[in-house]
Amino acid sequence: VVDGFGHVSCRDPRAPKEHYLLSRNLAPALVEPEDIVAWRISDAEPVEPEAPRGFLERCIHSEIYRQYEDVDAVLHFHSPDILPFGLMPIPFKPVYHMASFLGPDSPPIFDISDSFGPSTDMLIRNTTHGAALASLFAHSSGAPTRPLVLMRGHGATLTAPSLKLLIFRAIYTQHNARVLTSLSALAGGAHNVSGQNARFLSPEECEAATASNSGQVNRAWEVWCKELEA
Repeated sequence: VVDGFGHVSCRDPRAPKEHYLLSRNLAPALVEPEDIVAWRISDAEPVEPEAPRGFLERCIHSEIYRQYEDVDAVLHFHSPDILPFGLMPIPFKPVYHMASFLGPDSPPIFDISDSFGPSTDMLIRNTTHGAALASLFAHSSGAPTRPLVLMRGHGATLTAPSLKLLIFRAIYTQHNARVLTSLSALAGGAHNVSGQNARFLSPEECEAATASNSGQVNRAWEVWCKELEA
């Protein structure tokens, strides 16, 4: 799910309203415990002045934590399986129960050019950029924070109320993208998936399946840990 340029964070349990934990500027597969750095939610700067260099896009994390108290973990990633769904309005809805947390509506697409013009490098470079992205996780109805925002020509950002659940969501978001891509090929094009031919999960199915799956996260987590050990 994360290549050399993705990054995962969680709130610092020692100061969850003030700090979050994110590695120094390093490919995720190479991160060791000593590479984890505490960052301030208020401005995305390190808690310790002598901390090593961080990710340029750490403002994605700080602004989401600042705006949403129900989010405890954040992932930004560039999966090629997800990218096509941020380039045009192809529905990105759950087509099987393991992705039910996505909800019955397609996630919003963040296009940095809408707010900051056509000449950016597409990166979330500061808190102003980060705040614009973070705002799309809010439901106008006041419902819980959206789990996913797609980013045009860039990737996606995913949230969860725990680190384990974030990893669960990341893997099954990617699986859902692959199933949708296969379905599009079988159906003869994305336009057939966009219409009434595809059977996405209903709002009621999303709610019921998400409740059922919430008790199974540890089972998947233990398998993924074993795979890493191997």
